[in-house]
Amino acid sequence: MDTTVQSTEDRIHEAARKVFHQKGFNGARMQEIADLAGINKALLHYYFRNKESLFEKVFNETFSQIVSNMTKIFLSEMALMSKIEIFVNFYINFISQHSYVVPFIINALYEKPEQLREIITRQNVSPELLLEQIRKQLKEEMGLDIDPLHIYVNILGLTIFPVVAKPLIQSIFAISDERMVVFFEQRKTIVPTFISNALKGYEKNKSLAKI
Repeated sequence: MDTTVQSTEDRIHEAARKVFHQKGFNGARMQEIADLAGINKALLHYYFRNKESLFEKVFNETFSQIVSNMTKIFLSEMALMSKIEIFVNFYINFISQHSYVVPFIINALYEKPEQLREIITRQNVSPELLLEQIRKQLKEEMGLDIDPLHIYVNILGLTIFPVVAKPLIQSIFAISDERMVVFFEQRKTIVPTFISNALKGYEKNKSLAKI
């Protein structure tokens, strides 16, 4: 590919990521993206005919990084708790380094919810297969018959909420940016331990109920 063309596309992608991440789909304007990329609006429309096609490109790139790693981890041969620990570490690292990602995806889901399923389908990802693998391992490794959706939603909630609520947490508890870095680092250990202990407690209560 011509290096000039590639350079222009790269600038467009970078500008679009910044604008969409900050303002979401509805708040973004093609003129603003063109200005940030250092090109005119006509050239932007030459590469992407409308805002929808450009947004889909940016959303796909951002979301696919999470989906691909999630699939690789949960469909591996590792023990379930090892998978949870590795995924939590990856996810916290990712959203800590790309703090715009969570609000970007959340806004995208509210503004264009139908797009998520389309992107997942195109990437040949089966959420049902991931959940079934978790269900199987819960049964085989811990003897638990739990809807795996609860496990996955708990993981997301424990990792996503602190990022979304970061300004609120810092304001209420007067926590500095430096302290928040330490806080997120600690959660790499705390979250998997919390989930592990919760499952062990569930397993213990289930055993006691049979006595």
